[in-house]
Amino acid sequence: MDYKIIPMKPKHCEGKAYVHYKAWQETYRGLMPDEYLEKRTYEQCLQNGMAGMDHTFVAVAEGEVAGFIRYSPEAREYTERPGYSEIHALYVLKKYQRYGIGRSLVEQCLQKLPHRSVVLFVLKGNENAIGFYKRMGFSLTGKEYYGETSVGRITELEMVMEYTNAYDR
Repeated sequence: MDYKIIPMKPKHCEGKAYVHYKAWQETYRGLMPDEYLEKRTYEQCLQNGMAGMDHTFVAVAEGEVAGFIRYSPEAREYTERPGYSEIHALYVLKKYQRYGIGRSLVEQCLQKLPHRSVVLFVLKGNENAIGFYKRMGFSLTGKEYYGETSVGRITELEMVMEYTNAYDR
């Protein structure tokens, strides 16, 4: 499948919002309470669509946004990872998975990060994502972060990666 990875532009907001909304529905059913997922709407994702646009790449396939990655040059303070960059979100629509899009998004992102160490968080129980990140070179640290929602606690697992030669600039 042909696709391209490009920096996000305003014209990609609706597509990014759709990917964000749809990927949550596809990925988190059974991992998060249904009530929580049902409260999450496309419109909410669209409102947040411009957030972090300067630090977002989109994958475009068959004329539509197939996935995106959003990152920060500096990890957020609560991660307790000074000197690390952070990947905040990586989503690829199910119909576009297994074509190398996720890998390409991560690789493009790594080329832009100022630090040779990266942290990210993955939902506990999301074995597909954990496996993917492990194949990309990330490791679980054993740290867990808890988020309280209106329908209960959500647990995220911390993963880190040190750049290897494959990603050297």
